[in-house]
Amino acid sequence: MQYRSETIRRVDLKEYQYRQAQESDCPELIDYDCCVEVGGAPAVVYLHSLRSPSVLKLRQTVKNIKYQSSTRTGGLQTRSRIFGYSPRNHIRRMPCRATSLAIDQPDEHQSLCCAAEEAGFYYQRYFPDTYSKHAELMQKILPEWSIPNSVFTSGIANHNNPLQYHFDSGNFSKVCSSMFGFRHQTSGGHLCCPDIGLRFAIGDCSLILFDGQGLLHGVTPIKKHSPSAFRYTVVYYSLKQMWNCETVTGEIERMRAQRTAVENRKRRAANHEDD
Repeated sequence: MQYRSETIRRVDLKEYQYRQAQESDCPELIDYDCCVEVGGAPAVVYLHSLRSPSVLKLRQTVKNIKYQSSTRTGGLQTRSRIFGYSPRNHIRRMPCRATSLAIDQPDEHQSLCCAAEEAGFYYQRYFPDTYSKHAELMQKILPEWSIPNSVFTSGIANHNNPLQYHFDSGNFSKVCSSMFGFRHQTSGGHLCCPDIGLRFAIGDCSLILFDGQGLLHGVTPIKKHSPSAFRYTVVYYSLKQMWNCETVTGEIERMRAQRTAVENRKRRAANHEDD
């Protein structure tokens, strides 16, 4: 593990946010085990290759997931799948719930959740104070809404996504996200962090730990060198909105009460029109 000290140099967000990351934005590539410190405290830890059984199983799992396509800000097409738990969706009138992957592909979902324990192991090892804070914040969330044996509520698996610069809004503040990376016969796809002037290789079976809400980051273009080439990432994080979730039974009762209230309002409105 190499250690290096960097200074945060806040960039002009108007020049970076929601545009494609480029390797020239962060000229120095980190492709070795490294701890980046800012102000004497760890800010990013990058482990270039982990070959434990759970990580190798996760590598196989990400290739079996049925990904969903979506359009992000700026029109970028992405393929991803969320896992773990989701907060209430008031527009769709949906309660706090397990993600659809838990129903569609329960074995793959279980594998994703099991790997959260290993991500937490390295998180606690390299960011002990931040991990303790994260664990304390998780006390606000009922156990049924957390990924077992971890400090995370949720995650996302990405397939060949050259994500534009962004912050991970909605996560707990000033804690770490944990991201495994897997690749085969690709180049590029580096995680670029212009605030510290570094980009990280995201090697096969790699892990990177950093504050995704506080550190601007994006993914450089991905170049595929064969039909079977791929780049996957699996990110674990905790959502603040999960603090509002009640028990599963409470969430169902809440949803039923809301539906009843809506139906009653419609009935009263219809009766008023008949008068």
